[in-house]
Amino acid sequence: MDARLLGAGTGPRFLLLILLFVTSSATVVSAVFHSLTDPRNIAAGCALASGSDPRADFLGASLATLRSDKAFRACVDRFVPHASAWPVPAAVVALVLAAGALYWMLPRWKQRGRRLVPVEAIDPHGELSAVLDELVGVAGLSRRPRFVVSPASRTASAVVFGRWRHHVVCLHGGLVAIRDSDARRFRAVVLHELAHLHNRDVDITYATVALWRVFLLAVLPGYLVWAVLALRDALSSTVFGPPSLVATSRDVASTAVLVALVFLTRADILRTRELYADADAIRWGADPAGWGGATGSVAPDRGRLGRAARALAAAWRSHPGWDRRRRALVGSEELFHSSALTLFLTGATASICAGQLHGLGAGWVVRLAAATVAGLIATTVAVNLWRAAARAVLTGVRAPSGLRAGWWLGAGLVLGEVLTGGVSGWRVLPRHPEVFALLVVISVVVTCWTAQFADLALRCWRGSRLRPAFAAGLTATLVAFALTYDWWQSSGRIFAAGWPFSESAIRAALQHDLPGPPLGATTLTVIAVVLSVVLPWEQDPLLWAVTALWVLPLLAWGMGAANRAPAWALRALPPGEGPVWRAGRLPSFRRLAVAAGLGAGGACLGVVVVLARIHAVRPPVGQPLGQQALLVLAWLFVVLAAVVVVTASVTGSVTPRLPVPAAAVTAGTAGLAGVTAAFLLLSADGCVSPLAALDTTCAWLPGGAWPLTELLLPLVLGLALFVSVFTAVIATAVRRLRRRPRPDTADHDRRTRLRPARDGGRIRAPARKAAVAAVCLTALTLITATSLPVGTSGHSGARTTSLTRQDLVPAQASRPSEEVLALQTDAWLRLGGRELLVEMTGEVLHIMTALQDDRAFTDRGYAARAIRPHCLGLRTAAQRLGAYFPVPDPDVARQRPTLPTQGRRIGTNCRQAIDEGKRDLYLTSMNDVLTLSERLSGVLREVTAEADQHPSR
Repeated sequence: MDARLLGAGTGPRFLLLILLFVTSSATVVSAVFHSLTDPRNIAAGCALASGSDPRADFLGASLATLRSDKAFRACVDRFVPHASAWPVPAAVVALVLAAGALYWMLPRWKQRGRRLVPVEAIDPHGELSAVLDELVGVAGLSRRPRFVVSPASRTASAVVFGRWRHHVVCLHGGLVAIRDSDARRFRAVVLHELAHLHNRDVDITYATVALWRVFLLAVLPGYLVWAVLALRDALSSTVFGPPSLVATSRDVASTAVLVALVFLTRADILRTRELYADADAIRWGADPAGWGGATGSVAPDRGRLGRAARALAAAWRSHPGWDRRRRALVGSEELFHSSALTLFLTGATASICAGQLHGLGAGWVVRLAAATVAGLIATTVAVNLWRAAARAVLTGVRAPSGLRAGWWLGAGLVLGEVLTGGVSGWRVLPRHPEVFALLVVISVVVTCWTAQFADLALRCWRGSRLRPAFAAGLTATLVAFALTYDWWQSSGRIFAAGWPFSESAIRAALQHDLPGPPLGATTLTVIAVVLSVVLPWEQDPLLWAVTALWVLPLLAWGMGAANRAPAWALRALPPGEGPVWRAGRLPSFRRLAVAAGLGAGGACLGVVVVLARIHAVRPPVGQPLGQQALLVLAWLFVVLAAVVVVTASVTGSVTPRLPVPAAAVTAGTAGLAGVTAAFLLLSADGCVSPLAALDTTCAWLPGGAWPLTELLLPLVLGLALFVSVFTAVIATAVRRLRRRPRPDTADHDRRTRLRPARDGGRIRAPARKAAVAAVCLTALTLITATSLPVGTSGHSGARTTSLTRQDLVPAQASRPSEEVLALQTDAWLRLGGRELLVEMTGEVLHIMTALQDDRAFTDRGYAARAIRPHCLGLRTAAQRLGAYFPVPDPDVARQRPTLPTQGRRIGTNCRQAIDEGKRDLYLTSMNDVLTLSERLSGVLREVTAEADQHPSR
């Protein structure tokens, strides 16, 4: 097979290493620079004043600042020294420039002390130079490298190094000595090194080496020194010491693992590039026997531990062992199989990179970089699985299911999450580490679909080039993974720390926004919990991504399997193996159509049952139907989601080949039919009396039914369909566990040869294509209409709600310890609380002083001059106190919320009474001033006493 089919897939991994260098450097520089600009760590004081507990978990500490988001930002803006935004990117740019300088100097450093001589010095007659020029032409290099000889090196080998457009091929003295006696080996070694230049391995490798040497020599030592100093300062506090010890220890361990992952990833990439250099040399005419190390005995098998030890040692080497190189020379498995180590390292490095980006902020640059990370993961996975599927199609070996790839990718992502500690806070693990299983679920769904769709598309694609089919599959994989992984980074990972939403606030918003007879408390609570999970998703992009997961396989089945070898297959196979084409037997389109039809029928029946049941509990005519519409939406979603999941599960269980795309097609078709039926019946609501859920008059009103349909479509064909694909993955895993393992042999070694696919079974091609076109056109129409901006599709405000981000934050669950409470109260007083209480008390005292004059009750002009300004000042001070943090002590906080309200009321009434001459209102306001004075003194006394319990921080 052509080793270059769809590329090697190492380019995205090199880019991921470079991006990891940038994010790691930016993270370290940002942390160090922040500590220099805020040496007293006043930002932590603002967090303490907001009620954050350093001994609590990550979620509790984060929600404390969210509850008082505006006050926290005001505190930081006022007290924390403002640092310029340019030092961090400037430092990263400086590190990149340093890496560039090191890249420029590395070739000269490599030649240092080796006593290399030009080839011309030992080749006076030009015979060796002529052979080398011929090999450069065979390799297709546009620029001849400089050839030198290392006379002191006696091995029959060579090495290539250098920088862009200035490369050097160093021939060892032992290799030059055997040029005449073993010409085959000489040509093979030189062509192998020239293949590295042809593939640009030298430039990429040396650039990566330069970047990470700069990180290890310049960034890492400074970070370790800073971490030790920061930990020393934190340990002096009994409150901050223990959590700081855990967090710093995890960060140092994460850095050590990061360095190990970088070395392992770089070694794995270089081993792959070595195999491809061998393959290119063979393609250019090198004799496989020219690899001297490729002959010899295989190391004896010393049991499972011995094999594990050899594999572990081999993972750190930049060159593959000769047994692996020998297998790559005689077969295609080494170059085309999906490596577990590759996927694990990709997941781990990408997860660490994404976690660092998440910690740097939420600007557009960070979001773009995070999307790039997801794209690099998806590209690496897609290339690996598509190449493995291509080998299966062209040679007849068993195609990958994607289960193993998804498991190892997910394991790497989980490892990265644990190491970065994004939601662990001051704990080794978050409160609910089992939520990390969602990463494995996302990975397995994406890889299983990618592998099995690749198998399907390769057997159906008739084009001359494979790139268009691969581009379509890669786009679906990339978008699906990017959106789900973005949800994980922005919202999903928070569930590992605990439940971050307030169901009571969601219930209150639903009751406010949807007037009408109230639903039961249990029903509203269930709806609130579901909305808590659904709200963070970007519904429209997710809908398009998941739709691609079932529409693309449907289009492939509509095309049918190719009956003869397409041009791309003829080019990929060696000349002696064509034009044999065994596309294999695809799952029957007729069986898919039957399964999809049964699912669609079940979905339509479910819609009818829901509407009939809702009709039975419909409120009397004339009452608002807001919550009734919510009930219709909730039950339609539950029923259609159940139908979609069951359809996918059954299809995946009974389909022996390609179960995941087959389940996606049937489930997607069933969900589309159910949503379409709901839209049609709701548009004609009232025309069929037993199904009249929201209206009693018969009329065709699609505009009235569309808002519900617009909300229902992403839920059914987005989230529910994604879950249904996972159920098909589970069915695949169960079947594989129950099936006896089968060796990965070629087709001619099997008992049953693969047969040409039947193009459609009993359903003729025109009817099949018409059915596929109708389903795809319906899906495209509904999804496009759903994605239009609000108001464009004939409605307005269907997605508006009174629910705010602040409402979603739940109340504080537990009371902090007395020691932490003292620190919180002290920070509350120091960072503005005492100032505001004193300011408010001062205005009250000014009013009380003015009241001692008899004219305060007899002379309106005196009151306007001496009392009115302080009434306005009292109102302003009360407003400022109301915008500040709540008092950390819950007992005092129960009194404090009424202080700003009382102060604003007194100030407003006082001003109004003086301006309008209302004596009774004036007397009432002055009595309230006396009461407020006593309360202010009591609150200030209590919080000061609380802070004085533990004055040391």
